[in-house]
Amino acid sequence: MGTSLLKLAFITLACFLSGRLTVLVMHPSLEASPIWFPAGVALSVLLLSNKTAWVGVSLGSFLFALSIGAGWLVAIVAAIGTTLSAIVGKALLQRAGWSPAFNSLRDTLSFLALAVVLSPMPNATISTLNACITGLRPWREFGFHWWSIELGDGIGILITTPLLLVWLSHASFSNLSLRTRASTVLRQQGQQNQSAHWRILEALLWVALLLTLSGFVFFAPMEPGVARYPLEYLPIALMVWAALRFGQQGTVLSGFVVSCFAFWGLAQSKGPLLMDANGNVEQAIFLLQAFVGVTMGIALMLTASIAEQRQAEIQLGFAAERERLLAQTAQRIRRSLDLEEILNTAVAEVRQLLQADRVFITRLDMSGHSLSVAESVDPHWTSVRGWMSDQRVAQEVELLFKQESSDRPCGAKPIRAIDDIDQVEHPPLIAEYHRYCQVKASICIPIMVCGQMFGILIVNQCSEPRHWQPLEINLLEQLAIQVEIALQQGQLYQHLQTLTASLEGQVQERTAELQQRMQELQSLNQVKDVLLHAVAHDLRTPVQGMLMVLKSLRSKNNDCSAMPVPCVKVDRMIQSCDHQLNLLHALLEGHSNDTSTTVLQRQPLHLHTVMNRARAKLDSLLTENQITFNDQISSDLPPIYADSSQLQEVFEHLLLNAVKHNAPGLTLTVSAAIAGSASLNPSSMIHCTIADNGRGMSQDQRDRLFHLYIRGIDNQHLTGIGLGLHRCKQIITAHGGQVGVTSCPGKGSQFWFTLPLADSEAYPV
Repeated sequence: MGTSLLKLAFITLACFLSGRLTVLVMHPSLEASPIWFPAGVALSVLLLSNKTAWVGVSLGSFLFALSIGAGWLVAIVAAIGTTLSAIVGKALLQRAGWSPAFNSLRDTLSFLALAVVLSPMPNATISTLNACITGLRPWREFGFHWWSIELGDGIGILITTPLLLVWLSHASFSNLSLRTRASTVLRQQGQQNQSAHWRILEALLWVALLLTLSGFVFFAPMEPGVARYPLEYLPIALMVWAALRFGQQGTVLSGFVVSCFAFWGLAQSKGPLLMDANGNVEQAIFLLQAFVGVTMGIALMLTASIAEQRQAEIQLGFAAERERLLAQTAQRIRRSLDLEEILNTAVAEVRQLLQADRVFITRLDMSGHSLSVAESVDPHWTSVRGWMSDQRVAQEVELLFKQESSDRPCGAKPIRAIDDIDQVEHPPLIAEYHRYCQVKASICIPIMVCGQMFGILIVNQCSEPRHWQPLEINLLEQLAIQVEIALQQGQLYQHLQTLTASLEGQVQERTAELQQRMQELQSLNQVKDVLLHAVAHDLRTPVQGMLMVLKSLRSKNNDCSAMPVPCVKVDRMIQSCDHQLNLLHALLEGHSNDTSTTVLQRQPLHLHTVMNRARAKLDSLLTENQITFNDQISSDLPPIYADSSQLQEVFEHLLLNAVKHNAPGLTLTVSAAIAGSASLNPSSMIHCTIADNGRGMSQDQRDRLFHLYIRGIDNQHLTGIGLGLHRCKQIITAHGGQVGVTSCPGKGSQFWFTLPLADSEAYPV
């Protein structure tokens, strides 16, 4: 009780004295202070103390109001406004999750927005209403008076609250463990901290420069006619120095000192701010508030950003060191594919990293027993290598891990970490093990291989209880994962060796079979070549003989009436023999080499002339099948550069193909056009099409139409073996053109091919 009263009295005195000192140094012509320090003191007291601290704030504000001549009612209202603003500021900061360390940009921005801007509003509103109602201020000055109090309280909070919080609280030491670990990392990297006396000398030099420069700048006398220099910006360099070298404590101290000197100098009617305002005190006040608000706000944000960067560097350095150690350990564990070596290496590395007394791995067998298969132990403690426990121990351990799994996030490894064995109740068998092996602290983590529990990695501390750090637990979890990967690789390697031994024999058998099949295929291919050439030769001889007889008969009997057979039929027989010889020739060429070896005798010629000769040769066939022929090839087309006889063969094959595979009464349309402008592009091509209105073709038929031997199960109704169209492709390709077809079932077909013009640069006349 006595301590609480003493603390309450101290808070009351602090609020009272801060107000008196502010009034003491305030400019005599001002009714409201440009920097109201009691507002910052009140908010700091509530943030640093317990819930009853508001009583001291209210009492100190009330006594201060009475001391400057205010009435009882006015003093009570002033105390309420000051206390309410502090309470609102504390509530807003706590609701935003604010930290008083000022070591993050988020906390600094939250403080500026909530504490500096919003929390003074209740006091400004209450005080202004009180002044206007009691007649101290006219209502027409309500807005001006409200802004004066709002800005004064806000600036007072901005320069006072951070100073008290940083210097009086323990927030700056909350990251002690992080700093300790960071210093360890820095030492491991070979970096040295500055010696203490150099830091003290630097701090003394900085304080001396700060006081001297602030006094020189803000107590400069006003002299009319003297050149005006922006000296008020000089102390900002020292504030930046503090942010870079002394952290939050140096920054808030420098901001407080500079603001106090600026405020004191203005109260003495001196300084550059009053000179900028040409002696106008009210304008100088706004310049002072703007200067203090901007410089202090920027300084706080700068030091918060630097603190965030330093924390990030520390965390990154520590994480990098951890990853380096983990990588080295994982490399040693996974260096071997032998299971026994993997387990022995794992326990040795884990004990070295964690500096534990005993590390061992127990493996679960198919019967449910557990066997200690690998161990690394200090010589002072009992070894458990080769121990085998019965099924009851394994069941109890499995139950414990199930309980740990239910308390951890989904997918996380169940880790059982115990700092003091005596403080945790265990099943009797496990407790007996702890007693016999003198275990004081332990960590257990399961090792899973292919979804099944392979065993348990156990770390024991036997000398004394030990608090396992989260970093140590995380490191052990990562090492367990590496052990699992190494075990999987070892098992896969053993399995692979078994498979390799059996596969080598199978590969040899399959190789012998393939060699035998290759020999058989080569023999069949040779037989096929001999058969094909023999058949083609035997067929070509009688066809040539028949052709010679028919041509001789036709040449000796020009008078068709004297011949025993009509001339038309003789001509058809001659035409059929020529066609058969061409097909046999194409068959032999296509078989010997799929790329065309056609020899061309090219010359300039007109496409419509070649088309007319081909039509005349097939005229009787077209008439017999009632073909409607539309010749749309213009005689004005420029000449092409081609072999006349072979191009005629292309037209004949395409026309015969259309007649052969469609019903009588077909309509054939032949057209040609230049692809591109012949005048602009000398290498233009002529695009020729032969279209019919027949039954069309499917996509599968179109894809194989120009290949050899297209007859199959799905197109057995077709006659021939595709030599004619394959021959067309050879001829067009030899000319440097292309050939193709577009067709749909039931909508006819359109064959097309391209040929170069006679004046093409690629094919000069």
